[in-house]
Amino acid sequence: MEINLVKKNDIESCMKFVEIVKTDFAGYKEEEFRKALKYCIENKEALAAMNDKGEITCLLLFSRTEKELQFLATHPDYRKQGAAKKLIKKMILAFKPGDQIQVVTFTSEDKKGIAARNCYHACGFKDDELLTVFDYPCQKMILTVE
Repeated sequence: MEINLVKKNDIESCMKFVEIVKTDFAGYKEEEFRKALKYCIENKEALAAMNDKGEITCLLLFSRTEKELQFLATHPDYRKQGAAKKLIKKMILAFKPGDQIQVVTFTSEDKKGIAARNCYHACGFKDDELLTVFDYPCQKMILTVE
């Protein structure tokens, strides 16, 4: 598995990847995602894990300004292989000690969120406030960079 910054010529590969996982994201809109992806690529805030064929197996978008992990997904065929944790650890290097990075994910009662929450907890995120996003119950989690 190789971890890389996503580049402009990876956009269509990213969009193809997201087509596979989009049902896991409440409120997903293709054009909004494409715009966010382009912005993250321009700002070096998009990371991908690739298999030996150069296919995206895990994708992470974040914002240094907002101090937020904005998107994280792993291809169903590559889950539980550590790619998401590796991307999170690489993302953390873009922040300085004391920064608090937030992510919004599923609540503990939502079966869709079991794997994501386990991953975030394993990477040091702590549960924070409950929210409603796109009319869906969610929870903010916070990681303080050491």
